Amino acid sequence: MAEKQNGNLTAADFYHALYRRFDAAFADGKTVLEVNAGELHKTLKAANRLSLCCNCLYDMQNIGDVIQNVPSGGVGSTLLISYSLPRDKGLMLEKSIYSPAQVTSCAGARMRRFEELASLHPIFRDLAVIARQKKSETATRRLCEITAAVAELICRTQKIRTDNKKFGTVCGAIGRCGILSPEGLYALDLVRIIGNTHARKIPDAYLMTPNVFAYASHAFVIFADEVVKKRLIWKKPE
Repeated sequence: MAEKQNGNLTAADFYHALYRRFDAAFADGKTVLEVNAGELHKTLKAANRLSLCCNCLYDMQNIGDVIQNVPSGGVGSTLLISYSLPRDKGLMLEKSIYSPAQVTSCAGARMRRFEELASLHPIFRDLAVIARQKKSETATRRLCEITAAVAELICRTQKIRTDNKKFGTVCGAIGRCGILSPEGLYALDLVRIIGNTHARKIPDAYLMTPNVFAYASHAFVIFADEVVKKRLIWKKPE
């Protein structure tokens, strides 16, 4: 008799399953846990929920986690992510490859670069507002939204296939095609992770700390500069 499949699973079901795995692995003394999308999907007896499963795996990433394998289009049973343990409800900014000195210095230069980018393409126009924004929570949220929009536009302009428009899927597809350097891809993923407060149950107030915006803006400039240099969001001339 065929095993009954559950087609009614929600993102919360995948999040809870991952948290249970994190807790169990840490209790066993592990410092890293690898999770494969196909295996998790099968274990939960999910039916046609592989895309949702993959997005939940992307969503649960924190700074310091590593995507070991990205399937074509960013979604597929071969998606494999290595999560560091223990899990923290914060952002683990100290695990970023960027040193605090890098992030805290040159803040004025980054804001001037925001102003310059705002004039280069309509998708960047709100950067001029962010450069003058005093509330770090609002600035961080808007910066993450702009980053997601740029990533989606890259896929449309460069004809990169994605299974859906979820930020994690889009980033996975961009990573798969190799259009960004490792530095640019890391910067893109860092901004995405900072903006994804829901999956890791981070209090909204956490985004109000200036340090979070400093990391997000530092990574964004690295990502945006590469996008501009390679003209990834401009249509090629006929």
